Amino acid sequence: MTQRANIHYDTSAGFARGGTVRRFAHLRGYVDRRIWFSPAAAFALAICGVYAFAGLVNKFDPEGSTGSILVRLSIIVITLGSYVLLTAKLKSSTSALIPMKLFFVLYVCRLAENIYISSINIPSFMIFSVFLVTGVGATLLIASMDRAIRNSDLIFVMNILCVIFLVGLYLNRDLLFLSQDERMALDKINPIAMGHTAFAFLIYFFLVLGKTKKLTIQAAILGPMLLLVVVFSRSRGAYIAGAGSLLVYILLLKGSKRVFAVLGALVVAMAILASSGVELIDVVIARLQTINVDADQSTMIRSQLFAGAWRQFLENPVIGRYAVEMQFNFYPHNIYLESLMAVGALGSLPLAAHIVLALRSTVGIIRSGKFPLAAVLAAVLFIREAIAGMASGSLWGNSLFWVTSALTISFWYGYQGFLARNRNPEVRAY
Repeated sequence: MTQRANIHYDTSAGFARGGTVRRFAHLRGYVDRRIWFSPAAAFALAICGVYAFAGLVNKFDPEGSTGSILVRLSIIVITLGSYVLLTAKLKSSTSALIPMKLFFVLYVCRLAENIYISSINIPSFMIFSVFLVTGVGATLLIASMDRAIRNSDLIFVMNILCVIFLVGLYLNRDLLFLSQDERMALDKINPIAMGHTAFAFLIYFFLVLGKTKKLTIQAAILGPMLLLVVVFSRSRGAYIAGAGSLLVYILLLKGSKRVFAVLGALVVAMAILASSGVELIDVVIARLQTINVDADQSTMIRSQLFAGAWRQFLENPVIGRYAVEMQFNFYPHNIYLESLMAVGALGSLPLAAHIVLALRSTVGIIRSGKFPLAAVLAAVLFIREAIAGMASGSLWGNSLFWVTSALTISFWYGYQGFLARNRNPEVRAY
C-alpha cells in the first residue's frame, strides 16, 4: 500500500498523545533548525501564504504586480527548498495518490487539447503556471513531506502568518472602512479570498484552543479580529464552507472530545454575542439571504454557469469536451461540474476515487485523535474546500483543495502502512 521507512510522526505541543506503542513518537534524530525552509512552512504558506501578505503588498505596491510576484516566487522557493533540504528517509510516497495523479494527467491533456488544437480562448500561461506550479507541483511535494511537519514549527509559522495578515489589513484600514458597508476588499485581495483566508486561521485557532495556555491566549486575542474580517468580507462561501467544515469536525469527534468541542463552540458564541450584540449575526444573515437567483446577479450568473456546464457534459458524457463553460468562456464555479464537462464521466472516475480516499482519510484522522496538528488541519480544510468547491473556484486554480486532500490521504494511508509493518515485523523497513 505504501513505501515508507519506519519513522514516526511528531507529537510535540501536546497533540496526538496516547497509545502504548507511541505510533507517532517524536521524529528520531530529526531537528528542523531551518523553520522557514521546513515542511511546516511549505504547508502553512500553501494554505494561506499568498493572501497573508496581500495586505502588505496592497499597502506598499498598490498599483504594481511586483509585490505579488515576489510573494508567489518566495513561496515556490520555500516549498522547493524544504523538499530539497529534507533528508530522503523522511520523504514518503503512497499508492493512494495514484487516482489524483491520473486525473492530473487527464485534465492537463484536456487543457492542452482545448488551447493548442481546438484554439479555445483560454489564458494558457496563467492556467498552466498556476495549476502546474501551485497546484500539481506544490501538492506532490508537500504530500511527500507529511511525516516531517512538526507541530511546533507549524504553530510558529501559522501564528506569524496570521499576525502578518492582520497587520496588513490594519495598514489598509482606511480603504477597508470605506467598503465595510458593502464588502470589505482591497485591490490585492478580494472579499472571497479575504473571508476564506481569515476562516482558515480561525479553524487553526479552533483546533489549538485549549492545547496550551499560550495558544489559548493567542486564540482569544486573534480570534475575534479574524471573526470580524470573516463577517465583514461578506463572503457567503466562506460562511457556509467554514461553518460546515467545523460542524463536520465536531460531529466526527468521539465521546467526550465532541462534548468539549461543543462546549468550546458555545463559549465562543456567547463571548461573541456579549461583545457585539446581534450586529455580526445580522450581517451574516443579511448576506445569506441574498442567495436568490432572481434578485442576486452573482447567484444568477452562477446558476447559468452550472446549467451550461451540465449541458456540455450531457453533450459529451463519456470523455467530456471543453475545460470552460462555452457561453461565458469561464470556469463554472463548481469543480465537480467542471470535471464532468472537461473530461466526462470516465475521466472523472479518478477524481471521484481521490475524493473518496480523502473523505475516508478525513474521518479516520479526526476520529482517531492520534494524528499531529497538520493532519487534522489538512482534514478540516479539505472538508471546507470540498464544500466551497460546489459554488466557487476552479480545478486549475484551487490549489488548497489539492494540497489538503493529498496531504490528508498521505497522513492516513502512511499510518495504515505503519500498522501493517508492525503487524508483520518481518516486512518492517529500518
